[in-house]
Amino acid sequence: MPFMPEDFLKALDPAAHLESLQTRLAAPSRDFYLAMADQQNQSLGFYVLGKPRFESSAHSAELWALNVAPRAWRSGLGFKLMQDAITMATHFAYQRILLWCITENHPARGLYERCGFKNTGETRSTTALTGHPLHEVCYELRLS
Repeated sequence: MPFMPEDFLKALDPAAHLESLQTRLAAPSRDFYLAMADQQNQSLGFYVLGKPRFESSAHSAELWALNVAPRAWRSGLGFKLMQDAITMATHFAYQRILLWCITENHPARGLYERCGFKNTGETRSTTALTGHPLHEVCYELRLS
Protein backbone atom coordinates (compact mmCIF):
# COMPACT_ATOMS: atom_id res chain seq x y z
CA MET A 1 0.00 0.00 0.00
CA PRO A 2 2.36 2.73 -1.15
CA PHE A 3 1.36 6.28 -0.31
CA MET A 4 3.90 7.74 -2.71
CA PRO A 5 3.29 7.80 -6.47
CA GLU A 6 4.42 4.55 -8.10
CA ASP A 7 6.43 6.31 -10.83
CA PHE A 8 8.31 8.27 -8.15
CA LEU A 9 9.15 5.10 -6.20
CA LYS A 10 10.33 3.28 -9.33
CA ALA A 11 12.58 6.19 -10.30
CA LEU A 12 14.39 6.35 -6.94
CA ASP A 13 18.14 5.91 -7.24
CA PRO A 14 19.62 4.52 -4.00
CA ALA A 15 23.11 5.64 -5.03
CA ALA A 16 22.12 9.23 -5.85
CA HIS A 17 22.99 10.67 -2.44
CA LEU A 18 25.18 7.86 -1.13
CA GLU A 19 28.33 9.95 -0.65
CA SER A 20 26.47 12.63 1.34
CA LEU A 21 24.72 9.97 3.42
CA GLN A 22 28.01 8.18 4.14
CA THR A 23 29.50 11.45 5.37
CA ARG A 24 26.52 12.07 7.66
CA LEU A 25 26.53 8.50 8.97
CA ALA A 26 30.23 8.74 9.81
CA ALA A 27 29.53 11.65 12.16
CA PRO A 28 26.08 11.26 13.76
CA SER A 29 24.92 14.46 15.39
CA ARG A 30 22.01 16.31 16.85
CA ASP A 31 21.29 17.70 13.37
CA PHE A 32 21.15 14.28 11.63
CA TYR A 33 20.83 10.96 13.41
CA LEU A 34 19.93 7.69 11.72
CA ALA A 35 19.17 4.43 13.51
CA MET A 36 18.45 1.09 11.89
CA ALA A 37 16.80 -2.11 13.02
CA ASP A 38 18.45 -5.22 11.60
CA GLN A 39 17.69 -8.89 11.93
CA GLN A 40 19.91 -11.62 10.47
CA ASN A 41 21.86 -9.03 8.46
CA GLN A 42 18.70 -7.66 6.87
CA SER A 43 17.48 -4.14 7.46
CA LEU A 44 13.88 -4.15 8.68
CA GLY A 45 13.45 -0.49 9.51
CA PHE A 46 15.03 2.83 10.26
CA TYR A 47 14.36 6.35 11.41
CA VAL A 48 16.02 9.69 10.75
CA LEU A 49 15.84 12.37 13.41
CA GLY A 50 17.34 15.80 13.05
CA LYS A 51 17.14 19.51 12.74
CA PRO A 52 13.75 20.58 11.37
CA ARG A 53 13.72 21.18 7.65
CA PHE A 54 10.84 23.69 7.72
CA GLU A 55 11.33 25.75 10.87
CA SER A 56 14.28 27.25 12.71
CA SER A 57 13.66 26.45 16.37
CA ALA A 58 16.76 25.08 18.08
CA HIS A 59 14.49 23.31 20.57
CA SER A 60 12.60 21.23 17.98
CA ALA A 61 13.64 18.01 16.32
CA GLU A 62 11.97 16.63 13.24
CA LEU A 63 11.41 12.96 12.64
CA TRP A 64 12.28 13.06 8.94
CA ALA A 65 11.43 9.42 8.35
CA LEU A 66 10.35 6.24 10.10
CA ASN A 67 10.08 3.25 7.80
CA VAL A 68 9.50 -0.43 8.46
CA ALA A 69 9.74 -3.18 5.85
CA PRO A 70 6.32 -4.66 5.04
CA ARG A 71 7.38 -8.10 6.34
CA ALA A 72 7.89 -6.50 9.78
CA TRP A 73 4.62 -4.56 9.91
CA ARG A 74 2.52 -5.20 13.03
CA SER A 75 5.53 -6.73 14.83
CA GLY A 76 6.09 -3.83 17.23
CA LEU A 77 9.20 -2.71 15.38
CA GLY A 78 7.77 0.70 14.47
CA PHE A 79 6.89 1.30 18.12
CA LYS A 80 10.42 0.31 19.22
CA LEU A 81 11.99 2.59 16.62
CA MET A 82 9.75 5.46 17.72
CA GLN A 83 10.63 4.93 21.38
CA ASP A 84 14.31 5.01 20.44
CA ALA A 85 13.79 8.23 18.45
CA ILE A 86 12.10 9.82 21.48
CA THR A 87 15.00 8.71 23.70
CA MET A 88 17.54 10.18 21.27
CA ALA A 89 15.64 13.47 20.97
CA THR A 90 15.67 13.72 24.76
CA HIS A 91 19.39 12.87 24.80
CA PHE A 92 20.03 15.65 22.28
CA ALA A 93 18.10 18.06 24.59
CA TYR A 94 15.28 18.75 22.17
CA GLN A 95 12.03 19.93 23.78
CA ARG A 96 9.69 18.59 21.13
CA ILE A 97 9.55 16.38 18.07
CA LEU A 98 7.63 17.32 14.93
CA LEU A 99 6.77 15.02 12.07
CA TRP A 100 4.78 15.22 8.87
CA CYS A 101 2.72 12.23 7.81
CA ILE A 102 0.87 11.56 4.59
CA THR A 103 -2.76 12.16 5.49
CA GLU A 104 -4.00 8.81 4.16
CA ASN A 105 -1.36 6.80 6.05
CA HIS A 106 -3.68 5.76 8.88
CA PRO A 107 -1.47 2.92 10.21
CA ALA A 108 1.43 5.37 10.74
CA ARG A 109 -0.87 7.98 12.24
CA GLY A 110 -2.17 5.38 14.69
CA LEU A 111 1.39 4.53 15.72
CA TYR A 112 2.25 8.18 16.28
CA GLU A 113 -0.85 8.70 18.40
CA ARG A 114 -0.11 5.55 20.47
CA CYS A 115 3.35 7.00 21.12
CA GLY A 116 1.86 10.23 22.47
CA PHE A 117 2.06 12.49 19.41
CA LYS A 118 -0.76 14.98 18.94
CA ASN A 119 -2.15 16.18 15.63
CA THR A 120 -1.38 19.92 15.51
CA GLY A 121 -4.08 20.61 12.92
CA GLU A 122 -1.46 21.93 10.49
CA THR A 123 -1.64 20.52 6.98
CA ARG A 124 0.32 21.05 3.82
CA SER A 125 0.31 19.90 0.24
CA THR A 126 3.53 19.85 -1.69
CA THR A 127 4.91 18.53 -4.94
CA ALA A 128 8.54 19.29 -4.06
CA LEU A 129 9.57 15.71 -3.28
CA THR A 130 7.66 13.65 -5.81
CA GLY A 131 6.35 15.99 -8.47
CA HIS A 132 2.87 14.85 -7.44
CA PRO A 133 0.81 16.44 -4.66
CA LEU A 134 1.39 14.87 -1.26
CA HIS A 135 -1.09 15.88 1.41
CA GLU A 136 0.40 15.78 4.89
CA VAL A 137 -0.62 16.44 8.47
CA CYS A 138 1.70 17.57 11.27
CA TYR A 139 2.17 15.78 14.60
CA GLU A 140 4.00 16.99 17.68
CA LEU A 141 5.30 15.40 20.87
CA ARG A 142 6.38 17.70 23.69
CA LEU A 143 9.33 16.29 25.61
CA SER A 144 9.56 18.82 28.43
